[in-house]
Amino acid sequence: MKLRPIALAALACACAAGCRTTEEVLRDYERNLSLGNYGGSTEELLELADKQDGSQLLWRLMAASTLHLTNSREAEAIAHFDLAEQVLQKNDQMSVFAQGGEGALAMMTNDRVFSYDGGGLDRVFTCVYRGIDFLCTGSRDNARVEFNRAAQYQRNWLYDRRKDIDAAARKMAADAAASQRRNGATVQDYSPYVDRAMADASLGAQIREKTGFDPATSGRLDALPQSAYVNAYAAHLAGVFRWVNGDNGLDDLKLAVAVKPGDALIARDFAECGGGGKPSNQVWIWAEDGLCPIREEWEVHLPLFLIPYASYFVKHAGMALPVLRERAYGATTWNVVAGGGAAPMTEVENVDHLVRTEYDVYMRGALAREITRVIVKVGLQVALGATAANVRDDNTRLALELVQIGVATWSATTTAADLRSWTALPKRVMAVRLDRPADGVVQVMAGGQSIPVTVPPGNSLVFIRKTAPSAPPVVKTATFR
Repeated sequence: MKLRPIALAALACACAAGCRTTEEVLRDYERNLSLGNYGGSTEELLELADKQDGSQLLWRLMAASTLHLTNSREAEAIAHFDLAEQVLQKNDQMSVFAQGGEGALAMMTNDRVFSYDGGGLDRVFTCVYRGIDFLCTGSRDNARVEFNRAAQYQRNWLYDRRKDIDAAARKMAADAAASQRRNGATVQDYSPYVDRAMADASLGAQIREKTGFDPATSGRLDALPQSAYVNAYAAHLAGVFRWVNGDNGLDDLKLAVAVKPGDALIARDFAECGGGGKPSNQVWIWAEDGLCPIREEWEVHLPLFLIPYASYFVKHAGMALPVLRERAYGATTWNVVAGGGAAPMTEVENVDHLVRTEYDVYMRGALAREITRVIVKVGLQVALGATAANVRDDNTRLALELVQIGVATWSATTTAADLRSWTALPKRVMAVRLDRPADGVVQVMAGGQSIPVTVPPGNSLVFIRKTAPSAPPVVKTATFR
């Protein structure tokens, strides 16, 4: 049995222990967003991004978000979203799993060793936020480019997810076989045992109760309707922009109607745009409310009866999975008051729902990978334990037992869930359309807070961001005279 891979893994864990963890950075980021201290984490995030490690995309997106929410820093936000886009394009050319992780047999540790990919939702919101900042600083042509990119990412969503799933499965199979060869074990195809564990009702019930993910049904790409992954907010915004800018916009609005057929606002915009109407002195307001779910770690032990050849020689059979924790609304109610009248804002997109879809798709692969890791690691422990029990020389037996403990320790220290996600995204998006009042003053009521917005003559697009009840709102406006 070779000790070098195990020793190197243990050394890497020890070195990482002295650094500020991803969880600590994410926790401080959440606190700053909840308090409205949008720039509080920016410098640290930019420093982390500049290291260009496997999490650089996440740090870049998070930093760009804080700049997007900070007054007069739109140009910086756009620049860092551009840098994030470069990483996204690289990942689109080759999946992060195909690129490989840090070190040999990376797949046998955990998903954290692979570069953060950013799901389809990240790609769409990157374009939406750049488009908004371009739009609100007068660069309509650049805004159009961003909304085009967002639409393309929406069209590519299913293809990109399949590509990542296939790449991860190939990497898992290759690394599982290589790990067995490196440690002197007979190479076995454990996929039937993985399928058996995935189909086990008891394990499935435990996972479903804790995570909301059902191994039997959740995350199956072929069964997903468009409404599960298409961002209606992005489509509606792009359609309205094109319409008021003289670029038609009907295709984007048609997509928004397709995934939100019961939304009266979207249906009205689609009908009027399709009828050739030209809006005049209209105001659209989108409010990004609250914060999307974050990931937390849950460690669970795989039942030994699901593991081939498992016995009392097993010292560790744990696996770690991410669990979504939903966060609060920025305001429970949204209304507008203008020109002596009042109107409610309605939900055009539930971002929590989109996050859940991407989580379920990720979990279908992640659960299979975690089960494979457990089975391979347990197989090594059992082989060492059984060999040690059948040798007569005390020194040899002790050496084997020590290696077995080393394998179990390596298994325990490398069991970790990938908790990385772009946690600045909203929980939901509210919207309303109204006639511009004669005085140009609109009061947006977010719960008990009044957010004054002044719109000049013309068609105006207004964007409000409220991350938490205690956080001050951010308001951006673009007017088409």
